[in-house]
Amino acid sequence: MWSDVPPHVGSRARSRRRNLVVVRAGDASLHRQWLDAPDRDFDLFISYYGSSPGRHRADADLYEERHGPKWPGIAALLEQHLPVLGAYDAFWFPDDDLAASSAVIDRMFAFFRAYQLCLAQPALTRDSYYTWDTLLQDSRAHIRYTGFVEVMAPLFSRAALDVCRPTFVESRSGWGLDWVWPGLCRQAGLGRMAIVDATPVRHTRPVGGELYRNHPELDPRRDAAQLLRKYHIAEVRAVAKYSFESTVREVALPLGERILFWLKRLNGRRKHRAGV
Repeated sequence: MWSDVPPHVGSRARSRRRNLVVVRAGDASLHRQWLDAPDRDFDLFISYYGSSPGRHRADADLYEERHGPKWPGIAALLEQHLPVLGAYDAFWFPDDDLAASSAVIDRMFAFFRAYQLCLAQPALTRDSYYTWDTLLQDSRAHIRYTGFVEVMAPLFSRAALDVCRPTFVESRSGWGLDWVWPGLCRQAGLGRMAIVDATPVRHTRPVGGELYRNHPELDPRRDAAQLLRKYHIAEVRAVAKYSFESTVREVALPLGERILFWLKRLNGRRKHRAGV
């Protein structure tokens, strides 16, 4: 389990912030867009995998340098810094090519906490590069409850991260992890999972491009097949993206209630003018 020691990794991290964004950042990382508000409600842990030491250190609340693919790198980071990370309640692991503002990220964490989710992701804007079209934003919804969250930008509660963290080393490419996590969370009796449509982010580059350029030895199909065998998961690639259960949307009050509240509002104004 996680320690409750506050953050101290030679950084500017503030222990009052309960949310942590961990990004495996290359030279062209877009993370500076995420820092456009000084009063943001999250700390940023940058794990730099490029070849220019110290390149993003000034942007980070927490910082390290580590080579390798995204998910094995995150697994090693978590293992090394467990006491530090124990101060946080929610964790987002976005790819470094996602465009978003501080306000969008703060709101995403707020929705995650308000709906007591264990696993989630922000929807992708309609102009994003994408793999699954069902993860593009539904503008009619605030959130959509689902059984599938993509490895591009997953958001974990601390309990869900405890359960899913051991799998991060089991797929160098990341393929297959997003099929395993929902099942692990359900088996652990954790909360619901959702796509947060209220806080879409834009995926700015073709899926998997830089990962495979930097690591041509990766075999994502083999990674996925190994995970499916280990966790006895039936082939779900064709159906995972359709695993939505329900949707939270704005719904107008019935006409009778709207009339009732309109009358009460008029009465409230009358009392105010009369000094009652």
